[in-house]
Amino acid sequence: MKKKVQLAVNLLYRYADDSSRIERVVWISPDRKGCFVTNIHDNEYPIIKRVEDIEEGIGEGLYEIEKTDPWMRIIDHETLSEKEKNRWDQAIRIIQLIASSECEPNIFFSNERGKLVQEASVILGMDKSTISRYLKRYWKRGKTHYSLLSDYDRCGAAGQDRKIQKKLGRKRTYTSQYEELVITDDIKRLFRISLENFYYSSKRPTLKKAYEQMIAEYFASKHEVDGVLLPIVEKGKAIPTFGQFRYWFNKWRMQDIKKEVTIREGSRKYHQQYKPVLGSTQQDVDAPAAVYQIDSTVLDVTIVSAFDRSKILGRPTFYLTVCGYSHAITGFHITLSPPSWEGAMMSLICACESKVDLCKRYEVDIREEDWPTVGLPQYILADRGEMISGKVLSMIEYLNIAVQNTPPFFPHWKSLVERYFGILQHDATPSLPGAVYKDAKERGVRDNRITASLTLEEINKIIIKFILHYNNQHYLSDYVRTPHQIEENVKPIPIELWKYGIKHKSGRLRQVSRDILRFNMLPSEKATVFANGIKWRGMLYSCETALKEKYFVRARAKGSFKCDVSFDPRNVSQIYLRLGRNEYDVCYLLESQARYKNKSLEEVRYLLAMEQQNQLTAKDKGLGSRISLAAEIDFIVKEAVAKTKLDLNPESKTKRLRDIRENRRRENEWNRELESVVLDGVQRFNQSAIVEEKNEEENGSTLNHLKLLKKIQEEGLNGNR
Repeated sequence: MKKKVQLAVNLLYRYADDSSRIERVVWISPDRKGCFVTNIHDNEYPIIKRVEDIEEGIGEGLYEIEKTDPWMRIIDHETLSEKEKNRWDQAIRIIQLIASSECEPNIFFSNERGKLVQEASVILGMDKSTISRYLKRYWKRGKTHYSLLSDYDRCGAAGQDRKIQKKLGRKRTYTSQYEELVITDDIKRLFRISLENFYYSSKRPTLKKAYEQMIAEYFASKHEVDGVLLPIVEKGKAIPTFGQFRYWFNKWRMQDIKKEVTIREGSRKYHQQYKPVLGSTQQDVDAPAAVYQIDSTVLDVTIVSAFDRSKILGRPTFYLTVCGYSHAITGFHITLSPPSWEGAMMSLICACESKVDLCKRYEVDIREEDWPTVGLPQYILADRGEMISGKVLSMIEYLNIAVQNTPPFFPHWKSLVERYFGILQHDATPSLPGAVYKDAKERGVRDNRITASLTLEEINKIIIKFILHYNNQHYLSDYVRTPHQIEENVKPIPIELWKYGIKHKSGRLRQVSRDILRFNMLPSEKATVFANGIKWRGMLYSCETALKEKYFVRARAKGSFKCDVSFDPRNVSQIYLRLGRNEYDVCYLLESQARYKNKSLEEVRYLLAMEQQNQLTAKDKGLGSRISLAAEIDFIVKEAVAKTKLDLNPESKTKRLRDIRENRRRENEWNRELESVVLDGVQRFNQSAIVEEKNEEENGSTLNHLKLLKKIQEEGLNGNR
């Protein structure tokens, strides 16, 4: 059956027996009997043909409809030069004057066309051949204004090397002792060999150094000078200039940038900064909590201790969990410890729990709808280092969460969390006291760490404020909304996208009880049961199970023993005594440990370390004091021994020992006189009157009193009281 095709202006058809011949219909008579066509590749005027012959030829297969127009052009007007725009305007004026629809079909007949071209030449002051060239181009290329543009973009031979016989470029301003060299294929081969041998190296030599080594290797002759074989370039020898070498290096460079970066700087640098990124974080995510991206970075701010703000703690590690579908920040964690499994899990726990209680702890009051991102993800995308742990098996087994580890040096696989790190470091931290800047280690730059004033708790509060702002206000300008999201007028704001996803695509979101979540994801350690409590990280706890099972009685009777506990590093007020694979009891701090209440593990760790340091300092100081004390005692002893030897009488040892009691009595009387206490407020009597009174009674009563005193003293020494 024959095809029925209706001819139209600008239709292209190709000859079946000559595929290189393509004709364009440029005009059709009102009665559709005749038309003018032109060969789009020849430099000829249109010729007349019968419409019926062309239509029948297409139906019989003599011609084939050409659907692709080889002269179709998409032009960016901003890229046109002034010269191109002027030529274009000139050509458009020619067409408007003699080739518009009002001038058809007269312009297609040679005698009439000659008159019109002559008229245009006089009016526009242009050569007739130029006008004819624009007419032919206009008809061949589709009868649009774009068809009249100059072919400047097609000039030259892009990507092809020219065969040259003399050196190109400007002439030298100053004379050189070396001749100019034409860059032939052989010289280019030497350039490539030199780049391979002298530039592509892990030692990172400069391009100038590679050029000099090339000259020494291939353009210099060897001469022995003072016994040393030196490469010397003879005067007048033709050698390539460094500019020529650099030109060809830059021309070849982008053909294999991977090779240069990988060899000189390593594959890590290539993957991080040069490897093409053609995918999108949205392409494999279809619902909230389908994929959570987790990563960590070191905050560019220095913090201080909550116990003693004069103590600088350094820069904390910041963990962030982001939903791949909504781009909402679902969880975070800040710690002084380096990146680890524990930190990643605390961020994930935060993502899976309600944020109301968390924010309340840091004195930030929110409603559930302000941060509604609660639920277990289907997948976790994180670094291998933080996800290689035995806890992964527990998480996969009991919580049914799959873990996807990114290869090394592929940060763009977690582009969402990486971007939020950048936003935070750029927007939030620079204005904080203790902020760390890129030039912090340069000479003359002030060490900003000494201005640190924020504690770990205050940094947490700032981060919460930051997250609430970005989740509820940040407009995702590069987020590609689906047709249904556009129809529902969903704004590309993280919380709005999360709420939309929960309403229409909530199949991936899963809930689990807080106890099960914490039991399987909190970090675990060994604690020790003593008679005075369950000791963990220097703190003492107790719980109902320990009292009921008499843990402390057993520890006092038989000695201490170990037990398994889980803990929340964000708050050490309580830990969890693990009683089995699925059971636990909550242990609370003892009243004597109140100073640790509501403190993070990092703050407690710093406090204990500070106290141990103070104790060690005191011991070191006490050691010097004890050494001095021993020397002083030794001096006193030596002096006493020397004095005793001077007072010794030639008496027997027996007599000296027999007089001990009498000696003690006399010593006590003497000491009583020295140690007697006289109150300033007591009235003093006349000393002479007392002496006279004593003298009067001395003869009668003194002897009796002495005998009685001696008897009492003897009874006291013998234990008779």
